[in-house]
Amino acid sequence: MKNILFAITLFTGLLLGSCKNQKNDSPSTQITTSKKTKADLGDLYKYYHAEPTTLDQKDENTLIEYAADNNISAIRTKSGVYIQTHTEGSGEQVKWGDKISVDYKGYTLDGKEFDSSYGRGEPITFRVGNMNAGWNEALPYLKRGTEATLLIPSHMGYGKKGFPGYIDPDTNIAFDIKVLEETKE
Repeated sequence: MKNILFAITLFTGLLLGSCKNQKNDSPSTQITTSKKTKADLGDLYKYYHAEPTTLDQKDENTLIEYAADNNISAIRTKSGVYIQTHTEGSGEQVKWGDKISVDYKGYTLDGKEFDSSYGRGEPITFRVGNMNAGWNEALPYLKRGTEATLLIPSHMGYGKKGFPGYIDPDTNIAFDIKVLEETKE
């Protein structure tokens, strides 16, 4: 029952008021000094904050360090979602408002799984724009059939309220997703 409630909350995009439906824009840049070496952080070093003062800056650093520590090569969206493509799909580019089906596993950066369509045995079907802000921003970067990992900063996921019983407030999260070629009804 908890998984169904979680999936419904994920699907509706309400997410306890933390969603921001933003359309896809090209990647942006930020402050570039790092406490890790540029080699440690790869191309992501340009987004690293030498002396983070805000939660968003701390989240950014945490995601970059996680990517560096786990050998994740990713692109960054405008709002700081990191996308690592594992398998490029051969289907159409996902667009805002498209109805799509996705298989996924969601987890915190310490590896704690909080939800999985695989565990329920069926993908989730929704329109792009009706999910949490991190998914809404990342999905238009992908084609149908793509398998990817999304690293989502707390403000683009479940925000200050978290998801009680599953995700603490202000927690960065990750999703391993597969955008299915065909939309399930």
